[in-house]
Amino acid sequence: MTQIPTKDLGTDAPIIQRRRAAIVRHDAAALISAIVHPLAFPLLTIIVISLIYTQGNISQTLLYAIVAVVLTALPVALVVYVQVKRGKWSDLDVSRRTQRYALYPLTLACLGFLMYALYRLHAPRQSIVATASMALVNAVNGIINFFWKISAHATTAAMCASLLWQLAPGWGPPAAAGAALVGWSRVELKRHTAGQVLAGWGVGVTSALVAVHVGL
Repeated sequence: MTQIPTKDLGTDAPIIQRRRAAIVRHDAAALISAIVHPLAFPLLTIIVISLIYTQGNISQTLLYAIVAVVLTALPVALVVYVQVKRGKWSDLDVSRRTQRYALYPLTLACLGFLMYALYRLHAPRQSIVATASMALVNAVNGIINFFWKISAHATTAAMCASLLWQLAPGWGPPAAAGAALVGWSRVELKRHTAGQVLAGWGVGVTSALVAVHVGL
């Protein structure tokens, strides 16, 4: 049996360990980005807030969740998927700034329909305000996107964390941890710079504070 000299193993081991660590970090970042996603986290936020302010009415909360999926998450996800399959957009995160010119208006329109639907369904005011905050975030990001790329993941996560911190006692700290982790993940995956993530956090928190202050 051929044996590898101990000195060679000692030389190569740190390089192999660094590569393994890099792979682990990349996989963890990809998983976090998928979990704390701009389509998923707002949906969870609406569910939590609706459940609290309907005094735990599961059937009403489920109705609001279904309406949110049908009017926002589903059409946005479908458009992104079709555009990527057609080769019009680069990836499911729509990483190229110019490709987001149409994405932000689409999302904003969907959120407008959702706000109206929740109003007609007599949803809690807090749920409607949360949706308004999401619309405000998309409007601000859409304007910024014309001249600079900002992290939608970081913006949305920070907004949701701020909303939950203000409207859902006990949910704020874990949501803030999720926002921090997703910010790290976007930099680790090289999808955004640290500055783009920090700006996203700022826009997200500010939008939620303004929406809650004005709406409630």
